[in-house]
Parts: sequence; C-alpha cells; structure tokens
Amino acid sequence: MRRILMLTAALVLLVLLSGCSSEGEQNIYGVYTFEEVSYLSPLSSTTKDYVNSQMEEAKYTIKKDLFKIESTDYTVEFSSPNYVKEEISGESSVLSDVYTFIGKDVDYQYTIYDKDGHKTKWRLYISSDCLWIGTYVDNTADGSEIIMDIYRLSN
Repeated sequence: MRRILMLTAALVLLVLLSGCSSEGEQNIYGVYTFEEVSYLSPLSSTTKDYVNSQMEEAKYTIKKDLFKIESTDYTVEFSSPNYVKEEISGESSVLSDVYTFIGKDVDYQYTIYDKDGHKTKWRLYISSDCLWIGTYVDNTADGSEIIMDIYRLSN
C-alpha cells in the first residue's frame, strides 16, 4: 500500500512538473503555448503586462519540417527550418546575457535558420525542464547581439 501511495505521489509530481518540459535534450519538437514573458529588453517600446495579454493565446509549432507561431497579432511560419544546436556564449553584454534573463539552468540554445540557410530572428533556449523562445538582433553597429524578448512556453 505504501509503495502505491509513493508511486502515485511521484506520478502526480511528474505531471505537475511537466508543464515546462522540453521532453528531453534532443526532442524539442511539439506544439507549445505561451506561458509568460521571461525577459523584455529595455529597448522595447512595450511592457511585460501588455505582451502577456497579447500573447495569451499564442501557439508555437516546432517540428522538423515546420516552425510556426500563431498569435492574435501575427503569424510567423518557416517550412523546412534548420534548428542548429549551439552552446550559449560565455561572452555576453548587458543586453544579451541569457543566464541573467532566464537563469543559470539553461543548457543550450537552438538558432533557427530558414530553408535557404538564412538566420531568422528566433532562438530556442533549453533546460532540463523548460523551453523558451526568444528574438534577437545581431546587426548592431559593433556586431554585438541584443536579445529583444524571451517567452517561456509550455506544452
């Protein structure tokens, strides 16, 4: 009886913790929903509260042959994307420090390229239990990268 109670408690805990799961290191594929704004650049002309309300119903489809974001304001779609796994750079600026924005648990990132091999402005950030999506710009005068926003997703 005690064993059944412990297994049940473990199963309930697993279900509760899976809301932010990236389903393992290599499996980023799935359909996700917007959870919350984790970071919004001080260069942004909007607020976290506004973005949270606008993105509330957003759906993110991350598949081998499709990257798609559907929100009330816009749709972004890349067929045959290339998700390139990368280490997170140790050289960051105040506007590109992923660890400061979403925590030290981030293991790696995927930069998303379109089918023609061009970088998109989208990047996935992965930890053992969370998936985030962010946008960035890297066409600054000094060649540095600026992260514009990072949203936590859930499945």
